[in-house]
Amino acid sequence: MPDPRIIFVNRVYWPSTLATAQLLTDLAEGLAARGWAVHVLATGEASTRQNGVTVHRTGTTEIHGGLISRALSHRRFLRAVRWKLATLVRPGDIVVPMTDPPLLAAAVAREAAARGARVVPWIQDIYPEIAVVHFGPLAGFFLSPLKVSRDSVWRSAATCVTLGDDMAQTVAHPGVPPERIDVIPNWAPRELRSPATPGPIAACRQRWGLAGKFVVAYSGNLGRVHEFETVLQAAALLRDQPDIVFLFIGQGARFNEVTAAVHALGLPNVRLLPPESRENLPASLAAADAHLVTLRPEYSALVFPSKLAGVLAAGRPVLFVGPVAGDIGQLLAREQCGAALAPGDGAGLAATITRWQSDAGLRSGLGAHARAAYERHFTGEAALARWDELLRRLGRA
Repeated sequence: MPDPRIIFVNRVYWPSTLATAQLLTDLAEGLAARGWAVHVLATGEASTRQNGVTVHRTGTTEIHGGLISRALSHRRFLRAVRWKLATLVRPGDIVVPMTDPPLLAAAVAREAAARGARVVPWIQDIYPEIAVVHFGPLAGFFLSPLKVSRDSVWRSAATCVTLGDDMAQTVAHPGVPPERIDVIPNWAPRELRSPATPGPIAACRQRWGLAGKFVVAYSGNLGRVHEFETVLQAAALLRDQPDIVFLFIGQGARFNEVTAAVHALGLPNVRLLPPESRENLPASLAAADAHLVTLRPEYSALVFPSKLAGVLAAGRPVLFVGPVAGDIGQLLAREQCGAALAPGDGAGLAATITRWQSDAGLRSGLGAHARAAYERHFTGEAALARWDELLRRLGRA
């Protein structure tokens, strides 16, 4: 068994169904199965041992309220985490903080390093830059001390793990050596290892009332970093084609905004549904004929939409609205599994959708390439192997 213990820190863990909780659960249990001693610090009351992973609960709870209540909740969580680390960490351990809450690595790195542990930030999104884009330059002025602290943690880390090359360039900007940045994409949920069979797919479309329709779906978080104006433009252009339906499945910060826009534009070809359970994900993703992945350009180097992995696993072509020259646009061109369109090109998106609807052979080929891209780049097994190699490298060092 490897000597160093791996201590993950994140606000949520199993049984939470939030994306970072699911990713962390998959990775922690996978590493435990490979012989690592794995610990997790997360919110909750009762500490447990789950599938080989020791889960230390902080006694704090998840808060889903306004900005102030969430900030206070995060502060309580960080205080509890530092206390837990002070009693848990020992020399040689590898502490892996995620980015929920934002800037978590900056909050725990000193505590970990003081006890002889190495720190490996697992960067899911990059704050405070996201907040600056969202709230404006004034936020940058007030948050600049946090950025300085965060940059220092990155530079002193054993390595930083990002999700894509665009994010890696942002991490390198404050002076982090390229050899101490590892790019490991997030993976599709393990339920998507095998493609869905025709029966559940047909049942899902029947449940939605969309049998016989050409379904263009957006499945997942409708967050602030995502672009929907172009999608609604395309829906407006195709409103008189009743065989084409736009389907939003999920929730998030922009859900109400999108709902209001659909009603204001009077779009009969747009449906909005609540999130599907993880167990139903294979059928619900495969029940669409094509999937939307969107990203506002100003966030392109700060996040990587993880929903892409699930779409590729489902074997469905991707319609990406975002920076065409960025990570996702390049991947779609390289793997020949979709199309990338610039924000504002609603006409181009509508034309691509109608072309795919009329050409089943083209659609099938793109879908096959999508599944192949998943198997090459976005399986949980591939990510686990890369994490295992990274941790062993650090252990040897």
